[in-house]
Amino acid sequence: MRPFRIVIAAHGSLAAAMLGSAEMICGPQEDVVALGLQPDDSPESFADRMRDAMGGPGAPTLLLTDLQGGTPHNVACLVARGRSDVAIVAGVNLGIVIEAATSLESIDEDAIALLVSTGRDSIVDSTRRLVRDSS
Repeated sequence: MRPFRIVIAAHGSLAAAMLGSAEMICGPQEDVVALGLQPDDSPESFADRMRDAMGGPGAPTLLLTDLQGGTPHNVACLVARGRSDVAIVAGVNLGIVIEAATSLESIDEDAIALLVSTGRDSIVDSTRRLVRDSS
């Protein structure tokens, strides 16, 4: 079992969809929580739900947010302030969720760099390859 919790925080149902898709590929994931910002949430109510999802101080947590500067990310930064046991990665995609859930053993600087690299590497312009291969 990984020694940290993962919270996927995103707008609407995106977090639940990412977790569901990751579990379809990798099987059930223990200690991974999907947290969706709903239209009737205030930043304060979302922060309360995020704190509950993270667990108390001393519970290492990886927060994966959908959009840097969006409310889920801004709330994550606020909730994590002063906690050295929390890491935040913005711009989550399915590749990052799968890597975090199945491969990471820590949330140290190297692990976070790996997640960012995984996310970047999974974004490619496949159109160019299709055009080149069809010529």
